[in-house]
Amino acid sequence: MDLVAVERAALCRGVCPPLSEAERRRTVQVMTEAGKSAVEIAERLGMSDRTVTRWRDEMGLSS
Repeated sequence: MDLVAVERAALCRGVCPPLSEAERRRTVQVMTEAGKSAVEIAERLGMSDRTVTRWRDEMGLSS
């Protein structure tokens, strides 16, 4: 897992780097802990907000 890429994605600076699924899941966790909404996270990662919500539920994270 490229933690630098995860950090760059989570900080929302510049273009989001290409991420593996594991890296996207970690980014969802980091951004959720930073108070970002599912919509914000989904837009940043180029995915559905429903997927973000499902992953949050799977990880036991509150939105």
